[in-house]
Amino acid sequence: MQIVLRHSGDLAGSVLLEEEVVTTDTMYELVGYVGSILIIVSLAMSSIVRLRVINLIGAATFAAYGALIGSFPVVITNVIISGIDIYFLRKVFSTREAVTILAVKTNDPFVHQFLTFYAEDIRRIRPSFSVADDADVTFLLLRDIDPAGVFIGSGVTNGELMIDLDYVAPPYRDLRSGASLYGNNGVRFRDLGWNILVVDNVDDRQRDYFTSMGFASAGPESMTLRIDDPQP
Repeated sequence: MQIVLRHSGDLAGSVLLEEEVVTTDTMYELVGYVGSILIIVSLAMSSIVRLRVINLIGAATFAAYGALIGSFPVVITNVIISGIDIYFLRKVFSTREAVTILAVKTNDPFVHQFLTFYAEDIRRIRPSFSVADDADVTFLLLRDIDPAGVFIGSGVTNGELMIDLDYVAPPYRDLRSGASLYGNNGVRFRDLGWNILVVDNVDDRQRDYFTSMGFASAGPESMTLRIDDPQP
């Protein structure tokens, strides 16, 4: 009888130990899956900054997974990837490109070429946009000497400008172009005679952008920036 009891206890301990091993292995695998998913998601980012940040988090997570399972090749590879991401992120944030905003005509050949080149991405962001040669305000946004974006607006009423398009190419989506365009409470537009900027058909992502530029909600899909008085 004692032999049976002792055997039963050993069996229970063995089962418990096996369950602990399975649980630990499962946790390790989850860490690996999270790292893999983050790396895959990073490759889908149109913004270089977002790509680097998400890729950095994914590589660091995958390096931790490699350490947990004792795989030094995995650790070394992902530590190197993390270092590369950090290097380029530091380069992006430490390099201060000059932002230049040029007033041009909407039918300018260069603007037309820019809009044609990014037509698919523009349709994705602003499906309702169509080029109008008689737009009241058109700006070409440059980063150093490289074309980075286009702003097109049409007058609706006296002093009110409807934003038809505020588009920045994927490599330059770090808010610096927008900050230069709408800086000092939109004084650039006030000097041209506009005191209210309006943008319609705003989705959640665009709402975050325009909010950071100083716009306020004016309805479910509309936002405005009042620029009657420049900020001191």
